[in-house]
Amino acid sequence: MLKRFQIIGSGVLLIVATLVGIVTIERLAISAEKIDLNYSLLGFNLKVRDLATFAETGEISDSLNYYFRYLSRQQSQQLRKFLRQSYDVDPVLVYRYSRTSAGVKMLQRIGEIIQLPGYINGFYGLRAAVVQTAQSPDGINFVDFLQRFPTDIKLNLKELLKLVKQVAQTEEDTEKFIASLTPEIVQKNTQKNTKFRDLSQPGNDRATKQTLEFYDSQRDRNLVTDLYLPQHQTDNIPIIIVSNGLGAKRDRFEELARYLASHGFGVVIPDHPGSDRNRQKAFLEGLYQENFDATEFIDRPLDISYILDRLEQLNRDRFNHQLNLKQVGFFGYSIGATTGLSLAGAEFDFLQLEQDCAQPLNLLNISILYQCRALELPRKRLALKDDRIKAAYMFVPFGQSIFGKLEQDIPIPIMFQVVDRDFLTSLLQEQIPLFKSLGTNNYLVISQKLPHSNVTLAKEVQSSQAEAAQVAKTYQSLLSLVFFQSYLAENPRYIPYLSTAYLQAIAKKPYNLHLLAN
Repeated sequence: MLKRFQIIGSGVLLIVATLVGIVTIERLAISAEKIDLNYSLLGFNLKVRDLATFAETGEISDSLNYYFRYLSRQQSQQLRKFLRQSYDVDPVLVYRYSRTSAGVKMLQRIGEIIQLPGYINGFYGLRAAVVQTAQSPDGINFVDFLQRFPTDIKLNLKELLKLVKQVAQTEEDTEKFIASLTPEIVQKNTQKNTKFRDLSQPGNDRATKQTLEFYDSQRDRNLVTDLYLPQHQTDNIPIIIVSNGLGAKRDRFEELARYLASHGFGVVIPDHPGSDRNRQKAFLEGLYQENFDATEFIDRPLDISYILDRLEQLNRDRFNHQLNLKQVGFFGYSIGATTGLSLAGAEFDFLQLEQDCAQPLNLLNISILYQCRALELPRKRLALKDDRIKAAYMFVPFGQSIFGKLEQDIPIPIMFQVVDRDFLTSLLQEQIPLFKSLGTNNYLVISQKLPHSNVTLAKEVQSSQAEAAQVAKTYQSLLSLVFFQSYLAENPRYIPYLSTAYLQAIAKKPYNLHLLAN
């Protein structure tokens, strides 16, 4: 039992770190004075002022020492580091997100663990505390959060320990899974003594950029689209269309687009009006209750098909048939990858989605909150597949619940690029099952120690963010190039690059790469 008490501190940190990192106006006059914990027949409490003093000076009070005696010196130092760690957040975003359907459900789930006195769900206290804390000009931390909590905190230790155990088990299972990806298992299409070209630099061509404005009158959608083309290639240009993540601008993948164009591809990057940067701004201004429309699960694939239709017209009228629009590649990021799965042939499985959304929220796979938004859609079969899409590259995809089993639906080659510790789209609970349902001739690349996005909230680690972001961009460029060269341009010279040997050649420690192919 003492070992269980030793992980209480890390468990509290996990809960609040999840809260701050995801849902993240003056100080409240009333605040939490203590945290009550109950386990079995035992009851005890921690005083917030003692934690604050420990965080500021390192001094351990007599009452706090009663619990700290079960922690090693290293654990105590880690706890103090966490208590002092500050985060940069946008207070408006925190306020707006905490009132979305996803934000409410997450706070309610965390409120089952961080409760009010009387074992009441801590939802309202949590929401008040995170909104208040987010307005601190110096960033926010755990002690700030506790001091702004409007009542004493009743910590549901049983639920907390269950979550801590789940986190520990997931980390252990993830490490074992990655360790199981030995070269003997995953070396598909690898030739001995293969010499790989250095693909880190742009290709021989230069990229040109033009912005096109399309209007789909049937859906009242303005589709502003950037088109990147290789300057000197005049015929049979293979096209890759990019679908962004939530709230992103078209230039999010401009560097990737110019890189691929320099190697002979045309790249198309559209805005999706119901989930792009302009919609995010309108959401922050209070013009929308939700940060994206549930209909985006339908409209995004339709946007892509409509743009391809219009490009076919322009190919005849303006581009002198330079573009090859019969074999199109797709690059999708996060919800953009969900878009790509629909275009590749996946259909909504509302029965599976209803079952999964009825389960208690899994805090280690937050993507389920967004997938459940699809339950707002009419229950009818939709044909969103576009046969022009011949190969698809998915970065941190999600869709296991919204699509169910995919094996009979996806006939094209797909590459998933995922990260190993991602509570937005869990590797073991979301991405691996989704990948395994795809069938054959597909690739999954696991990037270790890279984030789901390029944004980190912790001030203390922001100095390393630029390096990780650049490594992530480099991996995306190299992997998407060799994948699309192999399956879109149909260049057999690049097939050996889809191998463990190539991943080892380009990997930059500690951001190691691992391959699973089926």
